Amino acid sequence: MKKALFLMIIMALTVACTEKKTGEKTDADKAANAEAIADKTIYGLACDGCNDTILVFLTLDYDGSDPDTLHILEATRNHQVFGQIRIGDKLAIVPNAQDSTLADMVIVIEDLMGQWSRQVLPTLRERADMEGLSQHQKENSLPDSIRELLSIPLEYTFVIKPDNMCYTLGSQRAHTTDEVLPVEYPELKRYREWHIAGGHFLFTVVGLDTLGNETVTAVDTTQLLLLSPDSLVIQFPDGPHSYYKKVEE
Repeated sequence: MKKALFLMIIMALTVACTEKKTGEKTDADKAANAEAIADKTIYGLACDGCNDTILVFLTLDYDGSDPDTLHILEATRNHQVFGQIRIGDKLAIVPNAQDSTLADMVIVIEDLMGQWSRQVLPTLRERADMEGLSQHQKENSLPDSIRELLSIPLEYTFVIKPDNMCYTLGSQRAHTTDEVLPVEYPELKRYREWHIAGGHFLFTVVGLDTLGNETVTAVDTTQLLLLSPDSLVIQFPDGPHSYYKKVEE
């Protein structure tokens, strides 16, 4: 499963980062793309001396040498330092490809950990008698009882854990009773692992095979936009999702 997951991550990044206008790729193109996006992320622990311009850290494969130092002024200006760096924090660092003294991105792993939630609203299920009507016309033709359903949010949550584990939480109403309602909620994907690669934030999506066994079905390639003590914004393929942090139950 790990080998399959690695291959899916490489494929996801290849599609996200490089794609010919024709949509066709030769084997040579795929090999070149995979090599181009080879993950160079460095993992380390923050040391005393870090500020908005300098990052001081010990790599996780520490060999007794002095801490490494990278300049992060441009990363700070470009809002590519995610989280608040504190001494001892585990960091994911994306170095600059041309200048070994610079870091393009810094992510404070500790600040990612926790339970992140967002509220989602339903949309009206498509009906044949509403074809050709605008959204406003559709809603005006609804009885009050159905219109009220459109304003009832559900809370979707995913929990990010150490060791690259995560899982998804959501109201059961989203996947059971909504089948008999005239409204439907956005898909609630089931995530099981997270990874940082090539400056992207990756989530592995799981589902059940015909035998009922859990299997990896896709990898969502996303981008961090904001990370603070109580807020997280991630750019997903369908747009940015904003989350608030909750106290884990």
